[in-house]
Amino acid sequence: MITPTQIRKPENWQDFESLCKKLWGEIWNCSDTIQRNGRNGQNQHGVDIYGIPQGQSGYYGIQCKGKEEYTHNQLTKKEIDNEIAKAKNFKPSLKRFVFATTANKDVTIEEYIRIKNIENINEGLFEIYLASWEDIVDLLRNYRSTFNWYINNCQYQDSTDISVTIGGKTECTIHPQYYLTKKIYELSPNLFNSLRKTIDELKLSLSFPAKVDCRWCTLYIQVNNIGNTTISDYKLYLDFEGDIEKTDCMINYPDFRLTDVEKTAMYDKIEKTREVYKYSDCEDLLIKPKEHILVQTDSRSFKIGIKPKDNASKTTMHWDFKSRDYNKQGTIVLNVEPKIEEREQIIQVNTTEELKDIETILEPKIIIY
Repeated sequence: MITPTQIRKPENWQDFESLCKKLWGEIWNCSDTIQRNGRNGQNQHGVDIYGIPQGQSGYYGIQCKGKEEYTHNQLTKKEIDNEIAKAKNFKPSLKRFVFATTANKDVTIEEYIRIKNIENINEGLFEIYLASWEDIVDLLRNYRSTFNWYINNCQYQDSTDISVTIGGKTECTIHPQYYLTKKIYELSPNLFNSLRKTIDELKLSLSFPAKVDCRWCTLYIQVNNIGNTTISDYKLYLDFEGDIEKTDCMINYPDFRLTDVEKTAMYDKIEKTREVYKYSDCEDLLIKPKEHILVQTDSRSFKIGIKPKDNASKTTMHWDFKSRDYNKQGTIVLNVEPKIEEREQIIQVNTTEELKDIETILEPKIIIY
């Protein structure tokens, strides 16, 4: 017989939400009336599951927080505050609010929940409780109907799961490049050299030189099938939150010097092979793989470009994986650490009136060739 201490955590958020609905339906003795709140994507006011326990006259709500086991993620105080604030808008008002999570017990978070519970009660609002994974396992020991259902239906069935990372990590650092330019003004040795330099600069501006903005950073988004089922017909939506100026699909379009026929042929080739697209008026990206089957242990990598805003320090990439039979969401944190290269720039002027003190300027690293 399988004991509760041997119970694995659910493989995905759908299974966890189903477990919570059945378990608290049995605990509250309202299995026939407990419900999920709306559907995925709608404003749920912090409540995933709600019901009226037998003998009560008001609604109890549950917020299900599935945490990825391999990252050992925990609930955060910010998450708790945000969900409590949203739950205050649930109608009609809740009498009790439960955080159910697959995260392991944590003394700091339990203390914080107790503090928020007393604050809410003193304000005449709903009670707040926490059920970490060990607590849920203890509950399963007492509620055998749910225990047997979970073991037989969720614990050892085929599990579908994916991970989305950058080089195997859910937090990484990007390095946009800048020049720290020291501008030094000097009198030109003769007027002819100064004029020649001006003419050369004018020629360069008229010759359509190629420019490379080194603030652009290349990211390789890796999608891994970490379950034991085949995933098909999948897409990946990327939504950037924070100081991002631009994103790029990393598509090289034809040179302007090509003929119209050559351009058309090149565009056709690009559209047949590309996998990354802009999908909104913002800088959001959509990855639509040409190879839309992801078998067990398989992985795919996709290249995108991002340019953070100047003075940015951090941004967050929210991802939403959608397939025929499976969905999952997550985030990747991008820390921004500029790479700064020092250089001197001699500026020759023709008169003493044009001379200036030395200037030090931080500017984007733009390579012209």
